[in-house]
Amino acid sequence: MTRSEHVRALLEEYARQRAADEADLEARVAEACAREPRIAQLRSESAELALSAMRSILTQQSLEQRTALASNMKRQGQGINAKIRELLHGAGLPEDQLEPRYRCDKCRDTGYVGDAPARFCDCFEARLKLRQYEDGSMAGTDEQNFERFDADRIPEENGQREQMILTRKMCEEYADRFPQTDYRNLLLTGAGGLGKTFLLNSIFERVISRGGAAVRITAFRMFEAMRQRHMGSDEKLDGFSALIEAPLLLIDDLGTEPMMRNITVEYLFTLLNERIAAKRHTVIATNLTPVQIKERYGERVASRLLDRSACRAVQLKGKDLRSL
Repeated sequence: MTRSEHVRALLEEYARQRAADEADLEARVAEACAREPRIAQLRSESAELALSAMRSILTQQSLEQRTALASNMKRQGQGINAKIRELLHGAGLPEDQLEPRYRCDKCRDTGYVGDAPARFCDCFEARLKLRQYEDGSMAGTDEQNFERFDADRIPEENGQREQMILTRKMCEEYADRFPQTDYRNLLLTGAGGLGKTFLLNSIFERVISRGGAAVRITAFRMFEAMRQRHMGSDEKLDGFSALIEAPLLLIDDLGTEPMMRNITVEYLFTLLNERIAAKRHTVIATNLTPVQIKERYGERVASRLLDRSACRAVQLKGKDLRSL
């Protein structure tokens, strides 16, 4: 995708987030009014006060009179708001129950800040950077998502179908609860063709559709980011930093990347270590077994990939679904 295509896609994502913000606010207002009907009456009084005051201000010719009316409206409005806060407290609700809650307070989830000409907000630029580094060769989320999961395609022998159904449920819960997951990291292991990439892409699609920020990438592209950082040739876009900073990083086919001295193991350790220290979420799919992970990358990397306190590892078994 070009930069302009990424911008359009991201603006659509922000539009979905604003719609979600509005729906959330409406739900919280309805809850407050249901618990304490007087809140609805006071909100109506506040709206009528503002409208009436604006009409009166427009009829006044002197600045002194307009200022006096505005000050009076402000005092009355503050009084109404104080009563609403008291009612909210009495109903066991937070003071900001009736206020919008934005993912980014600076741009209020519009993606823009400043007066004309407006510029993209820092949050938008950060997400755009992550999207631009996403591996474009990976399967589209319209093809691989939780809704397209078909249990009938999975053999029942040796519990393969049952295991995949349970793993799919676990991955969906992880995606739906992100970033408030029970464990930050997820490691999907097993032979090729068992559905690991499908599950990884499904997690990515669900998180993105809910307004989350995520980067998915193949192990080869990850290695390229490491190599560019090591060679100091990635000045235009620091891909390795983007991988470290992504709120959710999804790496597919770990173990297929080249093994280059002073790069692969060292930078993979740095990537994992920095993400763990920053408490960021990581999902990895690999054909390697835990023993092979330790043999390929060494004890330090393996300890971070297989840390049970922060990572849930699932080993898929059965027949290659691509051959059925």
